[in-house]
Amino acid sequence: MAGKRIKIDLNYIRPNNSFIYPLYAETGEKVLEARVVLTRDRIKKIIDQFGPTLYYDDMGELAVIPSYRMNIAKNKSRELMDEVSQTGKLSKMAFREAEKVVDEIISDLSLTEMAALNLLKDLKSYEEYLYNHSVNVGVLSAMLARMIGNVSEEEIKYLTLGAYLHDIGEMQLDKQLLNKEGKFNVSEIQKIKRHPQLGYETLKTLNKAHPIVLQSVLFHHEKHNNNGYYGLPYENLPSYPKILSICDIYDALTSKRPFREAIDPSSALTAIVNSTNQHFDYNLVSFFINRLGPILNNTHAFYAQNDICELSTQELALIKDFGINDLMKPRVIVFCKFERQKQQLQARFYDSPVEVDLSQDVSRQMVKILNDPRQIKTIRTKLVEKKLL
Repeated sequence: MAGKRIKIDLNYIRPNNSFIYPLYAETGEKVLEARVVLTRDRIKKIIDQFGPTLYYDDMGELAVIPSYRMNIAKNKSRELMDEVSQTGKLSKMAFREAEKVVDEIISDLSLTEMAALNLLKDLKSYEEYLYNHSVNVGVLSAMLARMIGNVSEEEIKYLTLGAYLHDIGEMQLDKQLLNKEGKFNVSEIQKIKRHPQLGYETLKTLNKAHPIVLQSVLFHHEKHNNNGYYGLPYENLPSYPKILSICDIYDALTSKRPFREAIDPSSALTAIVNSTNQHFDYNLVSFFINRLGPILNNTHAFYAQNDICELSTQELALIKDFGINDLMKPRVIVFCKFERQKQQLQARFYDSPVEVDLSQDVSRQMVKILNDPRQIKTIRTKLVEKKLL
């Protein structure tokens, strides 16, 4: 919907402010992108080229971002990125790119949204891990959403805010429960499953909480196999909590907890691949692995030559070469298929294994990297007998 056209005079704009809408000349030519800071030099150059009168389309929001708001945003952005830098989970180049993304998102938050983000302070006082985890998930979600490409800047802003606050409901749970060592009993699991609803209810009390923020918080534990916290149909859910969820799992796996050690990034990526069609759909896993995976601070690939993988066709294959343009599509040798016989699943080995390039075969997808040592040993023994290894 078109907004009201507003005329501004740059002679009366204080330096170091910015507009949340693009600015246009009388001719309709775009002069300045949204949210670009109007320094004294930039104002002078624009006046010299286009004159002092510009226009923007008012969509019903406050157009000028005051300089004090910019300073608040910059301080908040720096505070969040300082937390991320201490984890070492992003490569140096990726960290610099993440700083830019977070700066843009934070500077675009309204006062109400900034107040919501300030709930992170309460989370930090309550539990240091939850705070660090929430900040990491917010940054990863923003990066992944931008890489996916079909998510607007407005959607990315609200998704990121939801990701920062996705575990805010855990503040209403017993801290001893969150830090328990060992397995949870049924009653404890039910209590933990309440935290998305509790977070949703907390944010609903804020004025004008955006639906994307609320959806991201409420649905971030739903699964592709429909066995999430609330058992909702995955295909009917919006994309925002799905993006958040995969970043949530990655950061949780690579973080040390009282009940387990952190796992290395490459093992976490393997775990995400192995969640294909269980936690996440194939396309989201592929985006995460291929777009976000390379900028994470991992030291080696999540699979190697001669690893054994499972395909979407219930076949097993030996990985022979890395996927050149898509890591999820290596060159493989397909050597057996699982078949159900008398209510039992058994592996039928092919007499003539088939070499397949998964980037060319649209009927097969890699959905798992085998990591059970006993299972791998049994299969490898069979492969040696068949002279495939």
